[in-house]
This record gives sequence, structure tokens and C-alpha cells, in this order.
Amino acid sequence: MIDPIIVGVLYPSEWNLDFDRHLAELTAIDPRIEIVVEPYEEPTELRSGRGVPPYDAVRHLAPVLTAAQIDAFARIECCLTLDLPFDVALIAPRLRWVQALGAGVAHLTSAGLREAGIRLTSASGANATSIAEFVFARILGELKRTRLLDTTQQQRRWHQVYGENIAGSTIGLVGFGPINQAVARRARAFELEVIVVRRSAAASDLADEVLGPDGLHDMLGRCDIVVAAVPESPETHELFDSSAFAAMQDGSMFVNVGRGSLVDEPALVAALRSGKLRAAALDVTAIEPLPEDSPLWDAPNIYISAHCSTEPTRFFESAHRVFADNLARYVAGEPLLNEIEL
Repeated sequence: MIDPIIVGVLYPSEWNLDFDRHLAELTAIDPRIEIVVEPYEEPTELRSGRGVPPYDAVRHLAPVLTAAQIDAFARIECCLTLDLPFDVALIAPRLRWVQALGAGVAHLTSAGLREAGIRLTSASGANATSIAEFVFARILGELKRTRLLDTTQQQRRWHQVYGENIAGSTIGLVGFGPINQAVARRARAFELEVIVVRRSAAASDLADEVLGPDGLHDMLGRCDIVVAAVPESPETHELFDSSAFAAMQDGSMFVNVGRGSLVDEPALVAALRSGKLRAAALDVTAIEPLPEDSPLWDAPNIYISAHCSTEPTRFFESAHRVFADNLARYVAGEPLLNEIEL
């Protein structure tokens, strides 16, 4: 008898309009594959709080597992998921590999994967195109003054509102994974100068200049627009603090589509109120959902969205493509794509 490979799909099926087709594609990879569908979803407050240690402050938010969830975790050998319980190996002794549903994996590393020898891969790149388009929607909306144009239309006023050209400006990209690489490609089309700060200062055809982490403040002072898309880690926690915003060019724009923990939010509010920054666009915040009493809501010229810069249908298509490719590699004993060093 052939031992089955139990594969868990642990996100809610209603998120994905093509859920059944994607499951069928996974099953077709190998006759040994058996799919277990059992959603496990954590509150947003817990997910955002698990990104940076210590984690004890948010453990009390962890949901109590149902009998069906306990049974599923006990059986699975690998899974596609957005969330994982703390100390997952205690309830999932057969688990060998976790495929993250998204590009961000910081909250999953707190599940005890490294200690249990469980491998982790990300869906890095699955949402890059959607997010890059969203970034330019925000940038162009600010430079072309679309808010004021909308206001004059709503007021039935024939009033000429002129925007600014984006061509010839300098854009700084903090982090250079798939998202900011996609931003860089579009920046080229808009005739922008591109400066990148990333862990490695190796040159890239997509950038006019690449700097290492020590060059961050130098880059900030030379850019009209700064886009941050970096993973959550102790090293990036509040990387954009008061000193970083002070280093930015007067009247520049800040965009964050990475992780909310990157930003010292009171420092950002101060930079907007002082006029140091002309605008900021955030698709992520340190606490999600953003509390109603957060000072961010009232900061001048800020664009806030609820972590929704992706397009769900295409995202799930891309994420399942990554998972299917990795699942085929897993059953064949081949190296996995986007594996995270834990």
C-alpha cells in the first residue's frame, strides 16, 4: 500500500473563487496526494503582533483549536496556509514543510518551525504586479492632485487644477524583492531615476544606483518619492523613525507596502504635520485593523488603505502556482523555491 502524502489547505475557501480547480490541480501532481481542507485563521491583531519578538504579549489572542482543526494538524505532512498556531509541532508531529500563502512569513516563524526542523517557503512575487500598480496609483494620485480634482467635481465647480510631471523625478526603493523590482520596472517606463537600498549593494539593471543598508539616509535625502517594501524582522523594526524622516528630502512622498512595523507612526505623523513630507501612502500599519483613535487618520495628506493593494483572483492564481510547483518538487525530493532560512 502506498503511503499517502497528506496536504493541508488551511485558508478559508471563500477567499478563492477558483478553490476547487486549484485543489484538483494539486491532487493531479501525484497519486499519493490527499488534500485536507480545514481553515485556520488568526485575528489580524495576533498576526501583526507575531512578527517581532517577544511573542508572549499576544499569545492570549490565539484561537482555541476545534476538534476538526486538531485532527487536520495531526495528519498533515505539508500545508498551504496564512497562519499557524504557536508550537505547531506539538499538534502537527508529521508536519515537514509549510508553504506560506503570502510573501510575508515573519508571523509564521514564531510557530516553532526552526526548533522542529520544519521547512518554510514563501509565495514571494505572487502579488508583486498588483502591489506595484497600486504604488503608482497612489503616487500619481498625489502628483496629479486627483483628490482636489474629485472635490471640485463633487462641488460642480469648473476649476482648473494642475498636477506635476513624474518624469525626471527620483524614486528610492527600500528593499528589492519582487515587489520593488516590479515598482522599478514601472518607474523606468515613467522615466524616473531609480535608487535602491538593499542588503546587498550588487548592481541591478533595474536601478541607476544600488546602495547597502548604510546608504539609507544618503538615499533618502536624494529622492522625491520613497517606496518601502521590506520583510518584517528585528532589523527593520521602526527603520523609518524620526531620524529617517528627517533625512528625507523636503516635500517628498513616502509609501509603505511592506510591513507596518517598519514605521515609527508618531514620527511619520510629525513629519506630515510639519510639512517635511508632502504625503504618505500606507497599505500596512503597525496594528491592523488601524484603531479608530489612531493619529494616522487625522494626519495631513495621508492615504490609508486596509492592506488591500493586491487583486485577490490573480493573487490566488499566482500563490497556487507557486505551491503546486513546490509540491511537485517536494514529492520528487527536489529543492524548494523561495525557501526561508530559519
